[in-house]
Amino acid sequence: MSARRMLTGTFLGLSALLMTTSALAPAAAAAPVPVTAVNCDGNTYKCAANLQYGDGKWVADWSVNVYHQGLASGSSSQSSSAAARSAAAPVPVTGLTCDGNTYKCTAKLQYGDGKWVADWSVNVYHQGLASGSSSEPSSAAARSAAAPVPVTGLTCDGNTYKCTAKLQYGDGKWVADWSVNVYHQG
Repeated sequence: MSARRMLTGTFLGLSALLMTTSALAPAAAAAPVPVTAVNCDGNTYKCAANLQYGDGKWVADWSVNVYHQGLASGSSSQSSSAAARSAAAPVPVTGLTCDGNTYKCTAKLQYGDGKWVADWSVNVYHQGLASGSSSEPSSAAARSAAAPVPVTGLTCDGNTYKCTAKLQYGDGKWVADWSVNVYHQG
């Protein structure tokens, strides 16, 4: 089985798990709601998450850096090269990890040679140790949610305008969150 197929299967399995765990009626759907798919766009430098809410046309989006891991030494949010712009509009995310050392989440993109990624800044914290998120936790425990770990669940909240990723780390209470725009596409 190819790595691409395995990552796609993992993401699709995660999506199916998220859909089955909260089959609520739109009126009863409390925030946060599960994400059913994530796509990123190298033209607009945004990722968008489809939300399992209402008529299915609700989305959350946020700004990202899009780059080729073999072409750039680091991320660039508005790269002017034609190569970076060719990671075009929108492509599926095949894997998602977050890093408590760099305070970034990285999405692997289903594009080209498989080395295209999108990343963005996040807050990383332990739900049992912090009452709210902090982009630079001072405790040694918070800093130990280290480099990079898989995301096991993803939800977005139209009340707080945040998406939250559950991290496969430690006791399972580590999360990353970031600010998003939430809107109806129709």
